Amino acid sequence: MPEKYISTDFWYTFINSLYNDGVACGRGELEMDEETQNSLLDYLKEKIEEGVTNGETALPPGLHNYFWRFTEEILPKIQTLVEGILKTVPDNSAASLVQTLLKLADWESQHLSLLDIHLESIQYDPCMNLAIINEYEHRSSLEYFEDFKEEVIILKTLENLYSWAIQQDDNARYQEAKSFYWRHSVTPYTVYKYLKNESQRLKHHLENTGSLKEKTSEIDKYISGIKKCRDLVSLERTAFWNHLDQQQDEQTALVDATSDNMDIWGAYLKSLEDTEKAPSRRLTLDDQDQLLKFLKSRIRDGVVDGKTTLPANIHEHISMFPEVMLMELREFAEEVLETRPDNGAAMKMIAVIVWKGKHICNGESDDDLALLEQAMGLLPNEPEICFDAFKYFDENFDPLFRRSLTALERLFERAIQQDETELYSWVTKLYKDVGRTPCYIYRNLMKNPEENAELITRCKPLIDLMLQSFQQKLAHIPDDWYSLRGIGDIYEVLGKKELSQKYPWEPHTELRWKQKAWIRRKLPNISAIAFDETPISFTDYRGKMLVLDWYAKWCGFCAGEIPHLKDVYEANQQNALDVIGVSLDRNETDLREFTEAHDIPWLQIYDGKGWKSELAQFFGINSIPSQWLIDRDGTIISVDTRGNDLGKWVKWTETTRIGNVISDFSALDVDGNTVSHATLRGKVALLHFGDMHQDPELKHIDTLYKKYHKNGFEAIGINVRGWKNEDGLRGVVRRGDHQGHYIYAARDSKYAALAEQFGFGQGFAAKRMSLPAFILIDRDGTVLDARAEKVHSIEAWAARLEKIVVTHLCL
Repeated sequence: MPEKYISTDFWYTFINSLYNDGVACGRGELEMDEETQNSLLDYLKEKIEEGVTNGETALPPGLHNYFWRFTEEILPKIQTLVEGILKTVPDNSAASLVQTLLKLADWESQHLSLLDIHLESIQYDPCMNLAIINEYEHRSSLEYFEDFKEEVIILKTLENLYSWAIQQDDNARYQEAKSFYWRHSVTPYTVYKYLKNESQRLKHHLENTGSLKEKTSEIDKYISGIKKCRDLVSLERTAFWNHLDQQQDEQTALVDATSDNMDIWGAYLKSLEDTEKAPSRRLTLDDQDQLLKFLKSRIRDGVVDGKTTLPANIHEHISMFPEVMLMELREFAEEVLETRPDNGAAMKMIAVIVWKGKHICNGESDDDLALLEQAMGLLPNEPEICFDAFKYFDENFDPLFRRSLTALERLFERAIQQDETELYSWVTKLYKDVGRTPCYIYRNLMKNPEENAELITRCKPLIDLMLQSFQQKLAHIPDDWYSLRGIGDIYEVLGKKELSQKYPWEPHTELRWKQKAWIRRKLPNISAIAFDETPISFTDYRGKMLVLDWYAKWCGFCAGEIPHLKDVYEANQQNALDVIGVSLDRNETDLREFTEAHDIPWLQIYDGKGWKSELAQFFGINSIPSQWLIDRDGTIISVDTRGNDLGKWVKWTETTRIGNVISDFSALDVDGNTVSHATLRGKVALLHFGDMHQDPELKHIDTLYKKYHKNGFEAIGINVRGWKNEDGLRGVVRRGDHQGHYIYAARDSKYAALAEQFGFGQGFAAKRMSLPAFILIDRDGTVLDARAEKVHSIEAWAARLEKIVVTHLCL
């Protein structure tokens, strides 16, 4: 793997070693031997003692991003070093900055303001400015700004960083700063969006209170901030996009600017079809000008025959445009609306831009929502705007689904008007792209049927239309995956369980869907030829656990997974676990060098087609690394298990296999009572791993305990996260009047090994192996049931659990 930063400096040699080992791309603490620690300390001492030159220190720009990953062994040594320097040179700004970073690495949020102080003494220091950006992003977040102070600091910080970058050569120090800058979501454009929406809110508030004239200065400061953001967007390009501009000299523009018959949008879409260029495709300045000209003309056209002349798929591509384009398009659309308030195209453009950016900061405002609703009314022949509106109206600001239902009603109506088969396409997009459908809304509304009677009445016709659409599709394609899944979903939500079970959804080769659709399905019997010409058949691996490792040589994160994958492979040879690598590379020679360099012992599948690999297409692989864990019977357990989590999933699966006897354990609960394998003999016991505070299953466990404890049912809560110490857990258990035994087994506690025994140890990531998790064991210690993933209905899970408990208590 090539070095990330070309430099002989110790720091970049150190970072390159992490990068080449894949560690820099991973998570968790960075282990260092004593020699490396001493070299790091000598390096930091040298850089700190250099002090400040031209408003910056000599510290590495990305230092703050590594401090939190240094071990507890090295951090005190750095602290001692800094304190020694400050005793002799109290005004050493570099030492003061390192001291602040150490406090932030310990997650002491009260020291956040100390970073602001450094703006005066080392205003152009990239390490300090990047640390401010990082801390405000993760601690304050733009959505929590309560006054204008934070925006002023952020804008000043960005300006300082850009001013520094403009003066740099394309060296390792500049490359590191640029790399860490692009990892953060705080940019001039994110601040711009926040200021735009806050100024709208403030203006409405002042108008409603009749104090707009008296407080125009309040509005003026937001206007001034918005103007500053516009200026900074251009400065950002100069600072960090120079390398792109240089590449653009050799890059062919989308269209010939001198041509009389330009199809700029068609040319743009065609450029994205080229799989070799699309991932790195950057619009040249000429391309940006031509696209802006094209889109502005379509905005001016307004509404024609009930729809805009904007590209139908504009919402899919707007987020790939440079921020400077988004800002200019929004400003232009707002200017158009000032003179033509009924211009639906301008409304749509603003709505699409705002919605695409709301994941960066909570940028939605009442004006944006009203604009979107108004645009739906002005575009009666355009279902796309209704689909976007539904995606926008999530539960955060549409808790009763009124707006969502309106958007769905209009979407379904317009789709049916266009073509009787069009509805199927939109419904499947709801499943694939949104994850919310009329079934989802109906399920939530039925939690309070009396209060939601009107909305339920509106929801049922939409479900009926979905059912008709799926049935029509199945009449032509009997094994259509989405129709089978959709009909099963509909019958389930309507309480027609027997009908739901008649519609199993099995994967099919001609369909493409998200990877998670494969979870709990059987791995199909597929044959392939390995890299070394060995024939592979997936069914030959039945009886073993199998890991499918989707990767590529060019993927740094993939290289970082190899050490973890090797650990699991070697540790589970006796448990009959195997691995198959599936390469998405295009160059066979490079791949051979990669597998030999990393000494990979398992078989590799390679067809040289990259992302268009037949297996990748079949299984819907759209990102790597991706590691799939398949159980002994061919059931796909997980499709997103990486790093240490893979070993934990394997341990959980093997430990909790139904019929297994759990290993012996012994611990004291928070009340000092012994809980062990022996004390549970003769009882049906539920082991509950979680935080014991936010787990919604707790109330159901308490109910089971009260009903069946006298008959031999026991509940043991094993706290693996959420509380700093045993006292915190004891307090929440008593306040909640929770029943059973509760054991504190969080990281570094005396019973951490108990959590580790079941796969919930250090580095556990709940995203891939969801907490809470449960094991139900019989009187003799054998596993009756286990669950380590979210369930669709907690109530249904609790009811099934109760049946098992009652059966094995012989009641």
